[in-house]
Amino acid sequence: MAPQTIKLVVPVRFSGGGLSMQTTTSRIGAEGVFVRSLVPPIEGSRLELSLSLPGSARPVDAKGIVGPRTVESAKESGFWVQFDSLSDEARAFLDVLLRSRGVVGPGRAVRSEETVRADKPRAYPRVPARLRVGWTSARDFLVAYSENISRGGIFIATDNPPALREIVELSVALPDGLPPVNTRAEVVHSVTAAQARSSGRVAGAGLQFIDAGDDFRQRLDACIEALAD
Repeated sequence: MAPQTIKLVVPVRFSGGGLSMQTTTSRIGAEGVFVRSLVPPIEGSRLELSLSLPGSARPVDAKGIVGPRTVESAKESGFWVQFDSLSDEARAFLDVLLRSRGVVGPGRAVRSEETVRADKPRAYPRVPARLRVGWTSARDFLVAYSENISRGGIFIATDNPPALREIVELSVALPDGLPPVNTRAEVVHSVTAAQARSSGRVAGAGLQFIDAGDDFRQRLDACIEALAD
């Protein structure tokens, strides 16, 4: 696995090892990527990936091998993929992305005299959106409304957020007139009612999307594009 990686949450589609899924990443490096999933493929499986890297107008292609479990995969639901083939487009975007965060090549730090000419790629921005969301957690079924949404996740306003790292089943009513879309998500940020009162923030939970289908990704991306206009 790459000696150095950066934190990055972007959409990724993977297929192989008997699975095909739309999900998100949590880290990426020159040699591999950590893919979030509750059902990882078998170690050693060869996967095809479509990564939605910042700055790219369309997903870029990569292939890789599912690696052994690591400290990260023990803490987060997911698995490492060791790249064994990257399209020229994917390599170019990945190189710019890593250079902008201080990493060049397989974990080599940027020297002070090296200059990154491209603009620093950003993770996908949050878009303000009040969407009706139903979620099923280990405790109960709740209905609430979102504060914002991005291609990687959603923040839901509630005085009683689920626990950090809890996995929930989401049903999101998008403004396209179709039935709600469904996905799993993991709680990666939580603000209790007490914390909200003391800090002036909104109480609720930030969730990262994991393990969805192609319909979810297509409709979510169309929704965010329309909201951002």
